[in-house]
Amino acid sequence: MATHPPTHWLTEAGMFFEKSGPLWETLRNLEARLQDAQIPYVIIGGLALNAYNYPRQTQDADVVVRDADFQRFKDRFGREYEPRKGAPRRFADMRTEAWVDFLIAGEIAGNRRKNRVVRFPDPSEGEIRNDLRTVSLPRLIELKLVTWRYKDWGDVVELIRRNQLPESVADQMDASVRSAYLQCYDQANEETYDAG
Repeated sequence: MATHPPTHWLTEAGMFFEKSGPLWETLRNLEARLQDAQIPYVIIGGLALNAYNYPRQTQDADVVVRDADFQRFKDRFGREYEPRKGAPRRFADMRTEAWVDFLIAGEIAGNRRKNRVVRFPDPSEGEIRNDLRTVSLPRLIELKLVTWRYKDWGDVVELIRRNQLPESVADQMDASVRSAYLQCYDQANEETYDAG
């Protein structure tokens, strides 16, 4: 893998928000390869937040594909991505050095000790939002909640606030995360009232 000189963090952030730089280049190249190979996919995680009025920088692309399609991807394009030791589905783009995490549709999502129900989406759930093939906003929130990480719950609070989501969005989620959504909803509205 080629090593590029380090980029100043401020320059890197500016490139990210302009949808340029290593991660966006990696995503565009990856999407072209997946489409060329007729491999359906959907983007989740930090990049997907950008599709829903929440520009947030992230270090990797989370891409959901079907298991058989992941094998096809590795067979066809594996030479262009370097696998990370100990992480069989995490790859670095050898040109840009940006990371791509492949997640398998239908597998349990998030923290497997706390979530036994919510699964990664099938690529057929994908929809185009602001030039990104991602999942619906309620589904993205559900995937964020099942990580049971404060950072992801903070993302949910921001998504609620920036998209002015109502409490009733909880009804579109699995019962196992509804109370977590309502906690985030309360937090988003407390912050709104405190700021006013």
